[in-house]
Amino acid sequence: MKKITINIEGMHCPSCEMLIKDSLEEFDGVKMVSVSHKTGKATVEFDEKIIDEAKIKKIIKNEGYKVK
Repeated sequence: MKKITINIEGMHCPSCEMLIKDSLEEFDGVKMVSVSHKTGKATVEFDEKIIDEAKIKKIIKNEGYKVK
């Protein structure tokens, strides 16, 4: 298991948090997601054998947010 924190630009409300959280949780290998629009960060715990950091960032970008 690996845990990363990602800086995200463009989140403005709890709905933004839920959109990102729900999108990430749909993918196999993602074990835990915590998102805060107040801090602009997401913490993701995942199984590196199933999904990688690049894929996680791509999922967030596909929802319309910028990943720093």
